[in-house]
Amino acid sequence: MASLLFPLLFPAISGAQNGCPAKVKAIPLRMLNGHQMVVGVSINHTGPYDFLVDTGTQMTVVDRALAADLHLVTTGNANVAGASFQGGAAFAQVDSLQVGEHEAASHGVVIYDMKTVQHAGFPLRGLLGEDFLSRYDVLIDKSHAVLCIDDTGMMLERLTGQNQPHARPGVESGPVRTAQR
Repeated sequence: MASLLFPLLFPAISGAQNGCPAKVKAIPLRMLNGHQMVVGVSINHTGPYDFLVDTGTQMTVVDRALAADLHLVTTGNANVAGASFQGGAAFAQVDSLQVGEHEAASHGVVIYDMKTVQHAGFPLRGLLGEDFLSRYDVLIDKSHAVLCIDDTGMMLERLTGQNQPHARPGVESGPVRTAQR
């Protein structure tokens, strides 16, 4: 089962000049408001588009305007709710969802009008959710502004720290490790 790693970052280990341990390729993050992280996400081999990394979102969300541009076909209706928004949405299937070199084929997404969760002057095109992130071992390194995604297990072996349960009612997820390097 994959792990989501939230590091308490201390001095980097040797050989991790890119911010990622175990020769994992660093994926650049853009920071908003000092704590929200934006990453490039490609959909159906187009993009990348600016998505907010949201470990609390169960499913990846695609902005309604982007879904229309990509001609995504809805497969059903949904209701979404977050800390500061709620409303009607739809389900769709994308052929490909890719972050860095990591790709999920035939991936379900939620289509939602992102206007209510936009940041002033910064148009978000979606939310990268736990459904994608939980497929991998993930390290969010805010001090280097990088996202490290690993499907080999090597990164997890290089970090020390304590595994924290990361469970929410109705959601199956791997452990979260508060990591030190």
